[in-house]
Amino acid sequence: MRLKKPLAEIVAAIRAATPAWFGQENDRLVQGLIDSGAADGALRADDHIPDFLLPNAEGQLVSSTQLLANGPLVLSFYRGMWCPYCSQELNALADATPRLKEAGATVAAITPEIGGVALKTKRERDLQFEILCDVDNGVAMEFGLMFRIPEDIQKSYLKFNVNMPKIYGNDGWMIPIPATYVVDHDGTIVFAYVNPDYRERCDPESLVDIVARLQPVIS
Repeated sequence: MRLKKPLAEIVAAIRAATPAWFGQENDRLVQGLIDSGAADGALRADDHIPDFLLPNAEGQLVSSTQLLANGPLVLSFYRGMWCPYCSQELNALADATPRLKEAGATVAAITPEIGGVALKTKRERDLQFEILCDVDNGVAMEFGLMFRIPEDIQKSYLKFNVNMPKIYGNDGWMIPIPATYVVDHDGTIVFAYVNPDYRERCDPESLVDIVARLQPVIS
């Protein structure tokens, strides 16, 4: 058990502990995302996910077809381990994974980080699910999750020691809105959590009942 408190309580504590100046910058960024409708084009319930093929943390190619071969899929897009909200959400996903698998789901997470960070994260946390590497965010873009950090806010992230060009291997300052999906075995999304306020997260534990209601694949 990695989390000793509910995820909502943990992320609220992270937000409260954020330095005021950086919290204000995040307030401004979130409000900009909301005002611009940054999440309006994201895939939602009843949409079909695109076919994709990504390397996993170990460098092996994994397809969406493989992930859906045995039943529903719980899919989590996260920004990276530099983000404390993502880090704690990943812990919550790890805690819920045994029950999600027992309910019939395959679990996978997707990150745009480079440099072997996904493998390091998986090994250090003993994660029992795939971490897929979406370099340059091609799959996140197909899901409609991408946005760009404005130039004036880029300076604040650098001041906070978050160097996105180094973390992601490009100068685009493009990152995904964190998102959680439950996808039925035919590729239809049955649940989607996409919130432009990336400081709020879906508790993976709440997905167990959703997965349990889906029909397993009969081989």
